[in-house]
Amino acid sequence: MRRLLVLFFGLALGLPGLALGLPGLAQRLAVLGDWGAETPHRPLVAGAIYEQHRQKPFEALLTVGDNFYPRGEPVQRYLSELPPVRIYPAFGNHDVPTLAKQLELFRVEGPYYTFRLENLEVFVVYSEHFSQAQRRWLEAALKASKAPWKIVALHRPLYSSGLHGGARSLRQSIEPLLIQYRVPLVLAGHEHSYERLEARGIVHIVSGGGGAWLRGFLSVRPQSKVRRQSPNYLTLEASAERLLITAYNEKNEMIDRVELKK
Repeated sequence: MRRLLVLFFGLALGLPGLALGLPGLAQRLAVLGDWGAETPHRPLVAGAIYEQHRQKPFEALLTVGDNFYPRGEPVQRYLSELPPVRIYPAFGNHDVPTLAKQLELFRVEGPYYTFRLENLEVFVVYSEHFSQAQRRWLEAALKASKAPWKIVALHRPLYSSGLHGGARSLRQSIEPLLIQYRVPLVLAGHEHSYERLEARGIVHIVSGGGGAWLRGFLSVRPQSKVRRQSPNYLTLEASAERLLITAYNEKNEMIDRVELKK
């Protein structure tokens, strides 16, 4: 049984995540969504991530899709502004036209896959075409995993108060697996904002403020706990017993924090 502890710091300044992170040995992962766009806040978010990495290095960076606007064509300048770590991408609707080129760029064999960082295993789902074959793969991968923490990452959120709302058919297909195999956290993008929701014992975080033009919220869902129309990115720190998720804005001010315990 996991106990969920929620801490929210709306006005914290500086880099509090570095001071308040997990002690000892923990895997550290950055998460960035809807980021590859020519907007004023994209380089600011990239710079904030780079500063975090400089002070306390990340092992890798996970994206939750829409890596390059408008049609997925990679832009090297955007990549060079990020920390020099391995990037594990999810792919969104704007990435579809040049998916093959992105697969080669990021050195992944297909649009859905899994990777592990010690205590943390991430299951990257391709939400643009969720086939029965992909569902069978996801179930087998979740079942086989021995990681202390299992996280599902995809582009389209299962729950959202944003413009698009949650992907209902995708939720109906995936949510039973999340419950059965005790996945505590789902990461998504697609909505150009920040939102944390909780549904059926699972935390859902929508982090789509990495660079694309921001949007507000259409209709607040009952599962919604925190909403911010702000540039944002996430840091994840995982030890065997604790998983700490922190959201920052482009000034490296903490806007939300969730801690999960076994």
